[in-house]
Amino acid sequence: MRDITIAFHIGAPNTDNGQLTWSLRKDAARLLEQGVMIRRPGTYMKAVTDMLRKQDQEFVTDRERDALLAHLVKDNDVDRLILTSSSFLGVPAWMLSGGRLFRNAGRNAAALRGLFPDNPCAFFLGLRNPATLIGPVFRSQSSRTWQEFAGKADFLNLRWSEVVADIRMRNPECPITVWCNEETPVIWPNILGHVTGLGDSFRFSGELDITRGIISEAGYERLEAYLASRPGLSEAQRERVRELFLTYYYSEDAVEEEIDLPGWSQTLVDHMSETYQADAELIRRMPGVTFLS
Repeated sequence: MRDITIAFHIGAPNTDNGQLTWSLRKDAARLLEQGVMIRRPGTYMKAVTDMLRKQDQEFVTDRERDALLAHLVKDNDVDRLILTSSSFLGVPAWMLSGGRLFRNAGRNAAALRGLFPDNPCAFFLGLRNPATLIGPVFRSQSSRTWQEFAGKADFLNLRWSEVVADIRMRNPECPITVWCNEETPVIWPNILGHVTGLGDSFRFSGELDITRGIISEAGYERLEAYLASRPGLSEAQRERVRELFLTYYYSEDAVEEEIDLPGWSQTLVDHMSETYQADAELIRRMPGVTFLS
């Protein structure tokens, strides 16, 4: 069991909204044949959370860690175990605590790493423009008012690069793979390939799951038929096809997002979006980071 790679998909909240699990679960049996295990978070989150809490408060033995891993993989022959939860990054209601994005991200990632210190580990993180992320996260919780949630955050100075750098600093031996949520409809199979460690050698049944949600039904049916009739296309070619179909058949109702937060203006949103794009370019050039685009 010591050789099992643990792939932690740590968020961000309100990005794929659990779709990574459900897309991979479509191929659960086929993936297991390749030594890759994906389970529903509901089957393991209590055990993982309990161990994290115990690890934070008292000494945890190797026997307890081995027991947790055995509980997760059961009797399966596994080379890679995928664990996913947007709460791994931090409690969403406190995402702006201290005036920065997920200021405890590195510490929380290190705690996850500490669960299985003798196993290879990798982190996976989907980013999202703070201008469109903050509203949904705030509305998803009820424990804090807007004033408490926002605190003294400078919305023009929120940097995902700080989050990624913090995770890297505290977990230097663990590679991290990052992508922008806004690009997932085009690169979704690439994301699935990296999380599973199978690359483009595996054709995923859920490769169009994200695309389906943002294009017209007629467009989706044509895209599905087009790809089915051309099984020999490379993944790069399939990616280009998805991009073209999205260009022509995207649904404005599905992709438009209303931003209505106290004191926010369109000018602020535009500046935040520009900052996010520049920050993504900075992350792309970070050593030890694989940036999917």
